[in-house]
Amino acid sequence: MNKITKILTFFLLAGIIFLNGCVKEKFDAPTITAPTPGIHINKTIAQLNLLCDSFAGTPATFGQITTEFTIEGVVAANDESGNIYKNIYIQDTTGGIDIAINQSGLYPSYRVGQKIIVKCKGLYIGRYGAAAELGYTSNGAIYFMPAIFMKDHIFPDGFPGNSPVPKLMTIPGFSTANYSTLIRLDSVYFSPSYVGHLFADPNISASNFTVMDKNGNSVVIRTSSYANFAGKKIPSKMGSIVGIYSYYTAGQIFLRDSNDLVNFTQIPPVFLSEPLTATLGSFTPYSITGTEAWAITSYGATMSGWTGSVNHADEDWLISSSFNLDNYSNETLSFNTSMNHATAGDGSFKLLYSTNYTGGDPTSAACTWTELTGFTLSPGSWAVTPTGNISLSGISGSNVHIAFKYTSTTSNASTWEITNVLGKGTPN
Repeated sequence: MNKITKILTFFLLAGIIFLNGCVKEKFDAPTITAPTPGIHINKTIAQLNLLCDSFAGTPATFGQITTEFTIEGVVAANDESGNIYKNIYIQDTTGGIDIAINQSGLYPSYRVGQKIIVKCKGLYIGRYGAAAELGYTSNGAIYFMPAIFMKDHIFPDGFPGNSPVPKLMTIPGFSTANYSTLIRLDSVYFSPSYVGHLFADPNISASNFTVMDKNGNSVVIRTSSYANFAGKKIPSKMGSIVGIYSYYTAGQIFLRDSNDLVNFTQIPPVFLSEPLTATLGSFTPYSITGTEAWAITSYGATMSGWTGSVNHADEDWLISSSFNLDNYSNETLSFNTSMNHATAGDGSFKLLYSTNYTGGDPTSAACTWTELTGFTLSPGSWAVTPTGNISLSGISGSNVHIAFKYTSTTSNASTWEITNVLGKGTPN
């Protein structure tokens, strides 16, 4: 080996050793230390909620926390899906609290399962609806905490762990102790009138949907139009729901994301449920004759040919959405009627069903309707009368509709009102 070759070999070996050293340095993992604020906890979340109660009788119904009041809890819900806005929910073994913070995108700092410590002194607490909220004040009301205050009041403790285990509840079993905590409902289903609808109407800020159990008890699911699952459809089956329980004018549940709908695979026991007290729901009015039509009043779904102190000739239908009776046995239908200026059974009000109606004019030759009889109707004088259970067990088909048909003449125009339509059966 000549001298030049030796020199080149030396530099080549030195370069390899140098590069190996650089590669090793490049992949050394940095040390990550869990946050340990070391702050003394002196109160529970339940005690914080009791403090909120002490302001209930004041003119403002909220107040500032002026003493050392430090709690800890685990994040049960955040704003990751968009269904919760500028809020995080934490809970300990005694209860839960909603913390309002005037900043979006909180979830990277406050993951579900993250334990946090909150120094409450200087913050405000009050009720948003009926549930306690920790935050600040604006325009004489409880409001979001300014984001700049977060570093002085909220301290992550350790790395994120597991989500709190949701408490198994029944719909009639809710109490104030469940506010702002993670709960679970088993064997529940969305009211059939909502099936197939989007989880949130994009034209409004939030949508409410009724969820029912096998005994007919109900609670509201509230979904923001900004939720990342707002465009998904309401399922037709029955399963379990996990979410944060709260209360505004009524009990309501916030889903954290679409994964909070668990095992929606069972057929529910109800195929039609319309109270007909606020809207016509899944029922569609269709007028054959006359200018009058079925509409919602304070008394229910109402139809009358008597307007302007004059009798009018009318034929008007109120038609349900489609339901599948092939999924059931022992099917029944029930509802309430109220009536005046007619005689039960005089033909002014009829109940019919069809297995081949596809929409539009119900009197077209393309569909067939069969009348159902043998049930109780209002005798008149506005007496609200339950029909009792009307058997539908002789009807089969995957495209069944029921319809209420109203008829009046220029010599006699009655008024009929309907509420609480319920179709149920034994799932196959």
